[in-house]
Amino acid sequence: MFKWRKKSILYTWLQSYALVLFIPVVMMGIAYMQTHRVIEEEINRANFSLLTQLREQIDSQIEHVHRMRDVIAFNTHVRKFLFAPRELNTDHRVAMVQAFADFRLYSSTNRYVNHFYIYFANGDFILTDRSYYSPEVYYQMYLEGSGIAYDEWRSFLDRQYRGVLMNGEELGMEPGSGSLMLAQSLPIENPASKLATLVIHMNKEHLETSLRNIQTYNEGNAYIMNDTNQIMASVERIAPASPLVWQPAGDYGTFQGKNGDGQLIVSYIRSSLVNWTYVYTLPSDVYQEKVEYVRNLSILMVVIAIILGAATAIYGARRNYNPIHRLMNMLSLKFRLRPSPSDNEMNYIEATLEQTLEQNVEMNRVIEQQNTFLRSNLIVRLLKGRLEANFPLEEALAEYRLDLEAGQCAVMLFYIEDFSGLFREEELDPEKNLRFVHLIMSNIIEELAGREHRGWMTEVDEMLACLVNFESGADSEEAKASLLRLLEEARSIIEQRFRIVFTAAISAVHPSIAAIPDAYRQAVEAMEYRMLMGTGATIDYERIQEQGAGYAYPLEMEQQLINQVKSGDYDKAKAIMDNVIESNLHGGGLSVGLARCFMFDMISTMMKASMEAASVHPELYEDNCRAVQAILQEQTIGEMRQRMDMFLHSVCTHVDSRKKSRNVRLKEDLLRYISGHYMNPNVSVATISEHFDLHPSYLSRFFKDQTGDSLSDYLNRYRISEAKRMLLADDAVIKNVGEAVGIYSVSTFIRLFKKYEGVTPGVYREMNRDSSL
Repeated sequence: MFKWRKKSILYTWLQSYALVLFIPVVMMGIAYMQTHRVIEEEINRANFSLLTQLREQIDSQIEHVHRMRDVIAFNTHVRKFLFAPRELNTDHRVAMVQAFADFRLYSSTNRYVNHFYIYFANGDFILTDRSYYSPEVYYQMYLEGSGIAYDEWRSFLDRQYRGVLMNGEELGMEPGSGSLMLAQSLPIENPASKLATLVIHMNKEHLETSLRNIQTYNEGNAYIMNDTNQIMASVERIAPASPLVWQPAGDYGTFQGKNGDGQLIVSYIRSSLVNWTYVYTLPSDVYQEKVEYVRNLSILMVVIAIILGAATAIYGARRNYNPIHRLMNMLSLKFRLRPSPSDNEMNYIEATLEQTLEQNVEMNRVIEQQNTFLRSNLIVRLLKGRLEANFPLEEALAEYRLDLEAGQCAVMLFYIEDFSGLFREEELDPEKNLRFVHLIMSNIIEELAGREHRGWMTEVDEMLACLVNFESGADSEEAKASLLRLLEEARSIIEQRFRIVFTAAISAVHPSIAAIPDAYRQAVEAMEYRMLMGTGATIDYERIQEQGAGYAYPLEMEQQLINQVKSGDYDKAKAIMDNVIESNLHGGGLSVGLARCFMFDMISTMMKASMEAASVHPELYEDNCRAVQAILQEQTIGEMRQRMDMFLHSVCTHVDSRKKSRNVRLKEDLLRYISGHYMNPNVSVATISEHFDLHPSYLSRFFKDQTGDSLSDYLNRYRISEAKRMLLADDAVIKNVGEAVGIYSVSTFIRLFKKYEGVTPGVYREMNRDSSL
C-alpha cells in the first residue's frame, strides 16, 4: 500500500483553494477602503465648496476696505496734514472741514467699515470722519474701556505698517471687545517715513455673519486665522478653549486634526488677497458612524466567507484526491518504484509513465535539424543583405545545396493567418503545430517553385520567405506571371487540403541576385498592405499605388452612429457603419497610413458610443472596455469590422433588452395591483394611472399591447372570475357577491356577468350546483 508523506498534491490543492479564497477577501477589503474614501471625499467636497463661498464673500469685504484705504491715503486734504505742525493755520482748518465731508461720504458708501481714524505724527493729532482730537482725548472717549493701555496704543501708532490686518486683541484689548482693523503708514508710497498712521476698523458683524452661514450646514465650526495661526474671527465670542493642531500645506486642502475635544476633519483655503486662512472644522464622528458600520459588515462577511470557503476547500480537495491516491497505490505495487522525497504524486505518475515509453533519440535527426537551421540562417542573411565582404558565399551555397545562379530573382513572403482547421482540439501545442505548418508550406512551395525555377523557403520575422531564382535569360513579365500561377496553385493545395489560410506578398522581378535585399524589402512593404486587403490575399508590390489624399467621415455621420447605438437600433447602426467604411475603403484608394487613421477614427467612435451607452447602463462599462480593446488588437480592417459589428450587436441588444425588461416589470405590477384592489369599487383606469403616475391613454395603450385586452375589460373579467368562485358557496347572495368584487350595482353586475359568461349569475350557480350533484 502506497503511503505519501511529503509534498502531497493534496496540500498543493489546498493552497490553491486558499489562494482562490483569498481573492474575495481582498476584494471585500478593497471595497471597504473605497467606501471609506468615497464618504470622506464627499464630505471634503462639500466643505471645500462652503469654504470657497466664504472666501469669495470675505475677500470681497477686504477688497472694499483696501479701496477705502487707497482713497483716504491719496485724498488731497489728508496729504496736506502729513507735514502740518501742532498749531494749525487757517488753510489747514479749511482743508479739515473739506476732509470731514469726504470722510462722511466714504463711510456712507462702505458698509464693511465701522469707523476709521488717522494719527498725524508731526501735528500729534487724530482726525476721524467727524472731528479733530488730541491723542489723549481720543483715547479717553473711545479706547479707555477696551482694555488697551494708553502707552501701548501710542506705541502701536508709532510703528510702521504696510496694510496690515490685525485683531484688536493683539494690542491688548479684552477678548470680545476688540475688532478687526487695517493699519497703514502714510504716505502710502513711502510708508517708511511714518508721517501718519491710518487705522480702519472693519465691520466684524459682516464677517461673523458669513461664518455663521457656513456653520448652519452641519455641526462644524468656522474660523479666520492669520499667518501666525491666531484666530482673527469666529462665531464664538471667545477663542476656543482647545486650540487646533494646525498643519496646512498648500493654498487649500483637508487633513485630520485634533484639539482637546477630539479628532477633527479640518478643511482650509487661503485668501487670495491677504495672509488669512479660512478654516472649517468638522468632528470626525459625523461620518465615522457610517464608516464603522461598513467596516463591521465587511469583517462579518469576510469571516463567513473564510469559514465556508475553508470547509468547501477541504471537502473538495479530499474528494478530488481519492482517485489520485488509488492510482498511486496501483503504480507503486506494480512498478515497485520508490518516489523521490521532493516529488509529489503527479511527478511520480509522470516519471512512471515515461519509463514505459521508448526514448530513442537519433543523432541523424539532430544533425539534420542543425543543417536546416544553418541553411535557413544563410538564406535570411542573403535576404537582409547582412553578408560580410569576405564571406565565402560560394562555398556556403555549395555546402547547403543552394544552386543560386546569376539570373533574375524575386522574393515571396507568406504570413500564416489561421491553421486551426488542420488540428484536433486536443492537439494544443501551438509551437509544435506551427512548426508542422511551416514544414507543410515549405515543402509544397519549394516543390512548385522547382518545376520551372529554383526556390528556397526559410523563416524570417515570424513569416515564411521564398527566394526564387529564375533561369538565365528568362523574360521578366513571364517570370512574374509564373510566380502568380505558382501562388494560385499553392493556395489551392494548402487551403483546400490542409485548411491553412495565409497572405502572400510578391516583390518585383530583379535582374540579378545582388538585388535580393531590394526584393525582400519590396515584399515586406507589400505585406504591410495586408491591413487593407485583408487576410488570404495575394499582394503584388508593382500593383501597390499610393492613392487618396484623405477620407470622408463627417461629425454628423459620427453622431448619427452614436445615437443609433444609444437607442439600441442595431440594424441602423450597422448600416451607418458599413456605409462609412465602404465609401472610404472600397477599391483600395487609401494608403496604409490613411487607412490606419481612418480605422482609429472609427474605433474612437466606438469608444464614444460605449461610454455614452455605459453612462445610461453602467453594467455595460466593463464589457464595452473589453470590446474596444479587442478591436484595437486586430491586425486587418476586415477583422476590425467583424469586431466592431460584434460590439454594436452586443451593446444594442443589451439596451433593447433593458427597454423590454422595464415593460415586463410594469405589466407585472399592473396585474398585481388589480389582483389586490379589484374589490374596491373606485378602481378604474383613471385611479390606476394615477397610482402609477402615468397618463391614462398611455397606460391603456400599453396594457393593450402587453396583454391583448383593454385595461377596463381585463378588470371586469377579473372581477367576474372572482364572482364565479364566490357564487358556488351555499349562502352566497348575488348582491353581496357583486359588492364583494367591487360592483355595487346589481344590474351592472348581472349585465357584466352575462356579457362574459353568457348566463346570469343565478343560472350559473344553478348549473354548477346541478353538475356537482
